[in-house]
Amino acid sequence: MEPYLRPFERYFEDMTSDLSKAGLRITYRAYVAGMVFASAIGVLVGGAVGTLLAFYLDTNLLIRILMPFGFSLLAGTTIFSVFYALPQVRARSRRGKVDSELSYTVGHMAVLAAAGMTPEKMFHEIALEESKDVINQEAKLIVRDMTLLGNDLQHALQAAEKRSPSERFVEFLEGFIGASKTGGDLKTYLLRTASSLMLDKRLKARGVSESVGLVAELYTIVLVVMPLLLLIMFSVVGIISGNIGGFSILTLIYIVTYAVVPIGGIAVLVIADTTITQESA
Repeated sequence: MEPYLRPFERYFEDMTSDLSKAGLRITYRAYVAGMVFASAIGVLVGGAVGTLLAFYLDTNLLIRILMPFGFSLLAGTTIFSVFYALPQVRARSRRGKVDSELSYTVGHMAVLAAAGMTPEKMFHEIALEESKDVINQEAKLIVRDMTLLGNDLQHALQAAEKRSPSERFVEFLEGFIGASKTGGDLKTYLLRTASSLMLDKRLKARGVSESVGLVAELYTIVLVVMPLLLLIMFSVVGIISGNIGGFSILTLIYIVTYAVVPIGGIAVLVIADTTITQESA
């Protein structure tokens, strides 16, 4: 399938960097070919489902004719969109993990530098740790580039910069290369970087706690106070008129209980997740 996709490769060039930053060990052409193939399968399956529904459902003739095409388009577009967005989503997730782990890793490296360990040996020690941290995996790739591909530390770190989704990690690697290349005091650089990262982490933790407090207040207002006020208001008005705007009081109570409260809960959860994610990034 790849030869047929080459005329369209220019439309997916931005995915090359995303795949590397997402940590997906797959070539660009293979991923695009798989994306198109899966979308084609989705079109066929969607068309088959739409045909079956059109055959069994007793609806308008025009709707039954358009149903297979609509299901095909929906299935193909959905699968294509998921494949297209997946590298970017994974890259953002890895960036958050790297930023969260970086301060501890730099602190560990500062201790190793204080013990007189060479820069190459530092990454070997981090790579030997039994951990699923993203930085630990990056250290293993750096060691792989040095041991298997024969690159020196500088070129291995430059390759890590290109595939890293975290700007902070890239800045740290650039400073590390400069300090080790020019013969600077690597221990001092690592200690200052670790101190700066920990300070930034504390400030972000404070911002997250403030955001959580705002979300808690929003939860109290939207899901506790407002439903109670609405139910009290409906009960008082019901005694006077029996209905509001043509709706019975019982119907309005059902709407508040089974529609307003669940939708409000989902909205608060979305706001909380978005706010905390942005504060942590």
